[in-house]
Amino acid sequence: MLCVIAYVCALVLINTLVARQSQEILVPKTSSLMLRLVVLVFAMACGIYICFICLKQFSIGSAAFFMNVQVTERPCPKPGIEEWEVPYVHYPKPVTYSREECACHPVRYFAILSTQRSGSGWFETLLNSHMNISSNGEIFSVKVRRANASTIIENLDKLYNLDWFSSASKNECTAAVGLKWMLNQKRLKVIKHSSVQFSKQIMLVSHRNECDVVRLTVFLDLAVPQSRVSGACEVTFYSSHGNMVIQGLMQNHEQIFEYFKAKGVSVIFLFRRNLLRRMISILGNTYDRDFKLLNGTHKSHVHSPREAEILASYKPVINTTTLIRELKQVQKTMTKALGIFNSTRHIVLYYEDVLNNCTVRLLTKILV
Repeated sequence: MLCVIAYVCALVLINTLVARQSQEILVPKTSSLMLRLVVLVFAMACGIYICFICLKQFSIGSAAFFMNVQVTERPCPKPGIEEWEVPYVHYPKPVTYSREECACHPVRYFAILSTQRSGSGWFETLLNSHMNISSNGEIFSVKVRRANASTIIENLDKLYNLDWFSSASKNECTAAVGLKWMLNQKRLKVIKHSSVQFSKQIMLVSHRNECDVVRLTVFLDLAVPQSRVSGACEVTFYSSHGNMVIQGLMQNHEQIFEYFKAKGVSVIFLFRRNLLRRMISILGNTYDRDFKLLNGTHKSHVHSPREAEILASYKPVINTTTLIRELKQVQKTMTKALGIFNSTRHIVLYYEDVLNNCTVRLLTKILV
């Protein structure tokens, strides 16, 4: 603006001087030449000012204008949910691939906390039958993934960010993603191998061609036959106080609890009401792992009534001396887990109730 004013003033001054020169014919030539030089210097000064000052101001202003332009991502439309559900709805951005058309499809996080032989495998199969639900199984059964709390959190981030690939991964837009996390599992421990002569001290449990399945009343432990040697039976004795298979849940419960609260993870407790049947199932599964009744293969979960009948033919003998103590220990573990994660968003299910389709439909509605 100042440049324009200066330029206009210079033009006005030149016109004025020219007009006076034409009127005053008697003015000396030296005076007229001096005035022309003054006007020329003034015009040059205005030109320099215009070129170096005003044009520089215009360039800075235009540059600042373009620098202020920012491109932002288009936000996803707000889902039609209640306000209290907002912390449990997420829009993950995987590193290994792009969700593309599923980017604005909300995802819910869940974790199934269960115990051994409580129907968790069957329950997880039901969830994975839904095209938009992915339950990735016992990812922390691998020791290196549960080395410490930091490793556990790192693997959980990878899972809930949809960067975890397994057979449960879906081609459709994922609406819920989670895992199955077992509480402390018991694995029967081998005490010893010995050759036992048949006598009145041995109680027959069942019969097989290669050897009788026996159990010593003095040991009160499950005995699995190996081979027949000169009228005696080589058996393996298992202790009911076996090793605990730890998946890191109860050992790092403080960090995991805080993670569940911060990430809005819904906890699904899946237990079994009849703990005695659960114990029988553990013994039966251990027996089948050694004998492989189903065509020479071991199956922890059967897929037909015929397979169930074959496995049910084995009738284990239970140690009544330690029965009550073991049942109370299982109940204590379940109660402790409920107490730790009680303030998270959770639901408690029982294997016997899941047999009712209404329960499954209700859970699917919650997750999806």
